[in-house]
Amino acid sequence: MRDTTDAHFLHQRSGLESVLRPPVPAPTALAWVPGREELVAGTRDGAIFIVDPVLGTRQLVDGLAPVHVLSVHPDRKRYFTASEKGKWAVGKLAGGVEHEGRHPFVRHLVGFWLGEYAVLTGEGAKGYSVILYQDGQLKASIDIPERAIPLIGENGKLNLARSMGAGLDVVPLGRNTTYAATETTAHVLQPSGTHVLGFTTTGVAIWPRTGGMPRSMRLPDVTAGDVTVNGNFVGFGARSGAVALATLHTLDGRIRPHLVKAFEQPVSTVAFSSRGRWLAAGAEGLRIFTWDDPDPTKVLE
Repeated sequence: MRDTTDAHFLHQRSGLESVLRPPVPAPTALAWVPGREELVAGTRDGAIFIVDPVLGTRQLVDGLAPVHVLSVHPDRKRYFTASEKGKWAVGKLAGGVEHEGRHPFVRHLVGFWLGEYAVLTGEGAKGYSVILYQDGQLKASIDIPERAIPLIGENGKLNLARSMGAGLDVVPLGRNTTYAATETTAHVLQPSGTHVLGFTTTGVAIWPRTGGMPRSMRLPDVTAGDVTVNGNFVGFGARSGAVALATLHTLDGRIRPHLVKAFEQPVSTVAFSSRGRWLAAGAEGLRIFTWDDPDPTKVLE
């Protein structure tokens, strides 16, 4: 009888196929270059690598703090990185670091580019806040409620999102914004393109970034997730070292994805390529997957 825990068998069932294992040690944050099939990887040791599936892998810089946030600018020339050790940096994809500094956050970091601003949020000694940097200088700092994250709205301006019992609450971000006093849910939120992911110990919820009620899925100990640019697929990593792929439109509380045992350590980060055909995942190493199955999910019996 075929061993259903065999990795090859699981690849067949899930549609995921590991096609590349670039030599990147302990990646902790991944970001694909917009419009290109090039991957930027930050590591636990504070190095930045760029991975081209055709031309290979090269190291851009080392000596940074452990990388927890990584975002590539739409100009495809710069990246922004931040660490839970209180440091941030802006570097060049051609090599070298442009700016470095310190931030006040120790956990729950979220960061991305908004035009020429590098946006960073997290929890520090004084609570949660959003800070904006431009050309290496702090331009603004705004206090926000607990468990809230900033999002880029459809108008290109910053919004703030919180997971409430009635769904994802999204409001414009500003110094004078009034926030509902309702208690938030236990989800840890992460923006992902046109969606927002929310992780708990038992599963994940996925909202459109405009707010409302989520789709959800049972998947214990989720550690990372991402949604394709077109919103068709969602990928996850788990504490067990497994990677999962699912179609977003089929998710509800009864559905879970097939898992591929990809690593021995917990998955720290996953990211879809901008064209949506590759899924990169990192733990003790880096693996890049592709897939053929258009609907790799199943209903629980």
